[in-house]
Amino acid sequence: MDSRRTRYLIRVLLDPGGDIGVRDDAAMDLYESDDPQARQALLTVASDGLTPCIVLASAGESLGQIATRNGLFLSERERAGLVGDARHEYDTASGAVTDGHGGC
Repeated sequence: MDSRRTRYLIRVLLDPGGDIGVRDDAAMDLYESDDPQARQALLTVASDGLTPCIVLASAGESLGQIATRNGLFLSERERAGLVGDARHEYDTASGAVTDGHGGC
């Protein structure tokens, strides 16, 4: 993924006033990026209790896919900070030990 597209998707994802569907699409598309800023944006959103559930889930899944592809697994502290569905989806996508469905 080119850096311009990555920057655009990050901006969309981090906009709390943006359309939920568009933010969800951005979270899903960022799994393709190897840019550390994309990973950080996904982690920020996945750790925010005000993030809509669907976006949480997609951010968590993308973090898990990045972890699997690059070996950049979340630290225990980072994983513990994931909210509800983000943690569940991260665990599923990364193959981490699950603690049940996170739920929103």
